[in-house]
Amino acid sequence: MANQMEVTVEIILHATEDGKKVFDPISEIFNIKEEEFVQEKIIGHHGNPILFFRTTLVKKRAEEFVRILVSKTAQKQIDEVLDNIDMYFEDSSLFLRIGKGELVSKNISLQQNNAIKIRIKVPIYKKDDITRTYTELLRA
Repeated sequence: MANQMEVTVEIILHATEDGKKVFDPISEIFNIKEEEFVQEKIIGHHGNPILFFRTTLVKKRAEEFVRILVSKTAQKQIDEVLDNIDMYFEDSSLFLRIGKGELVSKNISLQQNNAIKIRIKVPIYKKDDITRTYTELLRA
């Protein structure tokens, strides 16, 4: 599965946020350096500057990212995702979000608000295999 897996990580930083506090734990926990992210400057709803960062990991690096993510996430949260897995995927991609505030403290917590967006994509050719594939991935 590793040869086909792809993980995209997206981070939005507002002008008031310290990027170092987000990228240091990402580097330490997931071994992704800030330089690996493509940065885009955008303007927010009220004209405030926002930085949008995106990186894509493939193959072994993607597999390692998922392994670390699952191992550092509370089992209760993984179980909640597994119980409602259909709500977390679109097409053949699984979407998760981890809290930026918790990440600063080097903790991984699945959250919806003020979160880093993670898209895990594994090519799945039969719709019936989506749930099984991602359930196995999160239990590994």
